[in-house]
Amino acid sequence: MELTGNPFVDTGLMVLTALAGKTNVSSLTFADIREVFGDGSVLARHNQHLKSYTMVFGTNGPLTQPAYKKVKKNESLYVGTLAGLLSYAETEGNAGQPCDLTGMITDLDFHAVVSAALAASDLPVPQQKWIGRDWVPLGGSLGNDAQALPGASRPLHVSALALFALQYLPLGVFLHKGKLTCYQSTASGLPQSLVSEIVERNRDPLQVGILGKGTGSRIVLEFLLRHFERLHEHRIDESLPENTELLLWLFSNSGAGADCLQEWVPEIALRFIHDAQLEYSHEIRTLLKGDPKNSHFQLFECVRSGRDYPGLYRNKKWPGTSCEFYAFYQISILGTDPIAIPVASKLASLVMRESTAKERQELAKPEYLRSSVGKNQVRKTIAEHLSLAEYSRLFPSSHHPVRVEQSGWELLRFYLGQDAVTTPQSMEDISMKTTHPKIIQIGDAYFQLRGTKKIKATLDRLAQRKLGVRWLQDVFCLLAADENYKDFNLGTWDEFACDEEGKPIVFELLFQLRLYLANKYRESIAIKPPTQHKETTA
Repeated sequence: MELTGNPFVDTGLMVLTALAGKTNVSSLTFADIREVFGDGSVLARHNQHLKSYTMVFGTNGPLTQPAYKKVKKNESLYVGTLAGLLSYAETEGNAGQPCDLTGMITDLDFHAVVSAALAASDLPVPQQKWIGRDWVPLGGSLGNDAQALPGASRPLHVSALALFALQYLPLGVFLHKGKLTCYQSTASGLPQSLVSEIVERNRDPLQVGILGKGTGSRIVLEFLLRHFERLHEHRIDESLPENTELLLWLFSNSGAGADCLQEWVPEIALRFIHDAQLEYSHEIRTLLKGDPKNSHFQLFECVRSGRDYPGLYRNKKWPGTSCEFYAFYQISILGTDPIAIPVASKLASLVMRESTAKERQELAKPEYLRSSVGKNQVRKTIAEHLSLAEYSRLFPSSHHPVRVEQSGWELLRFYLGQDAVTTPQSMEDISMKTTHPKIIQIGDAYFQLRGTKKIKATLDRLAQRKLGVRWLQDVFCLLAADENYKDFNLGTWDEFACDEEGKPIVFELLFQLRLYLANKYRESIAIKPPTQHKETTA
């Protein structure tokens, strides 16, 4: 057998593969399928008890149609029809037209197969029997133009193998965000393993209701985590193939609202789960227990869409996650600069050290860094202790005008929420990746112009916000008059300090310039003998 490309048919084939004890659809044979099907009673029993069956096929099929159930002929009709389809499937592929679902060549006469099963069960044979959504999910019905596919022009033409495999689909689906879900992937072994897990759970006699009901997106993460854990337990090649992606098909086949959606799980999300199970399985499962009901904010959705996860942070009685897992999440999912992690830890340690016991209680609250008081206290600590290079790695900036990313505040919020933070060792030779080069040029030139003794007054005025746009313009013009700074002109001033509308936006520029000058001031007084000065840093 081979996968067909149709997610519903392929899921049915993967269910058959799992029931046959095989690991790949390519190893599945018709002999295996016949052994799994047997006399059909096991499949009929499963589908009669699975709530997912009527969600996939409705109640108008042979197994669940009230008229057939009333005369107790539903199971014999169902098994007889599937037996006929299986016999036909073993010989098809040489003549006919392409199957609408799989592209397989078939000349299946669906009416003839159903008529034979009806006659064998002593039931009346209709004048015509078409393939509709009672046999193919989202297949529509010629009895209702609004539901018919394709365009009510003709009934579906489907191969016997596809119709037979689809009857195993209910065993391989689960609820995700309120819709039935199945898988496709660029790595064939991944969906097969996940489907096998679903089949095992759906066949469990203790399983009540539809698998995944009420769990939102959490169930997908649980399946993926278990899949990678099993690979590790059985010492199977644990490396995730390059460019592996997973596609979730979410569908509903009931009522007039029948529809189908796709959700993409990118390689970065799969690799995160693959790598996390080695050290953080327990921590992930602890987080899942506290997952919010809104699936948008659940861990798997945050991982899949590359967003920060609220459960990582301290909140009231919830202590948050470990520092190790937090750093792993930030780097793996959000692409956070690895150097920003220890910088945030260092800054949090400094802020906590300079705070009273009462103030430290406020630091752990989420609203602390959203207030002007909190941010001003942090900026003061930054100016007194951090280098511009460290600051630029924690708060990367973009230009025209200079704006910083806000993610650094979230990193800091996490570490301020810890009971204790270890100050990282010396962090020297950190490059300034995003700092505007003119800040360095202005800082060096202005420091040389003013000297160590006079720069302290400038730092104090910058800290008090007594220097603004006019002062920065004057310094810029002063350098523009110097032939050594030929790139200082009206055009570069606009790029340096103005927004897209030409309005000066200089708050961040002034802070970074203050930080750079403060570092140069500290360096200058540090190389002098202690008796020659009594000045302190800005």
